Amino acid sequence: MITKSAVAFLLILASSAFAEIVQWQACPTSPNAPLNCTVHEVRVDPCKEADQGKPCKIKRGIDASISFDFTPNFDATTAESRAYWVSPLMDLPFVGMETDACKATQCPIVKAQKKSYTMHLPIAKSFPIRAYDVKWKLWNDKEQDCCFIFQIKLTK
Repeated sequence: MITKSAVAFLLILASSAFAEIVQWQACPTSPNAPLNCTVHEVRVDPCKEADQGKPCKIKRGIDASISFDFTPNFDATTAESRAYWVSPLMDLPFVGMETDACKATQCPIVKAQKKSYTMHLPIAKSFPIRAYDVKWKLWNDKEQDCCFIFQIKLTK
């Protein structure tokens, strides 16, 4: 008998298999800060625009999927993860997102062991139509993190 969580997990895996590899950049850090993580690849579904290097066009009111492969330079028995809208004044947390990273990647997180992270992200119809820089962070209780930024464009 297949449980609901097993079905949800299989759907996440299937959608990430069809996701497009997007351009991303590392989050800014101070010059002497140690590298806490290597992000290898970021995938977003839907993102037909990825092969052209353009922001992913995502319709409001649907779920998007994000997945990324990373190798941490830290350990974590538990971890948190959150997406933020990047703005000049301050980064605004994405509302309605599950922040327990262990639901999207296998925990514990082990230093130097490559991992994959996959999550569905609900895009509310109330979000304003415009282009956004999205900052994605995954961190442990010592504030050691993986962090990258990519672009999306919300549409009707």
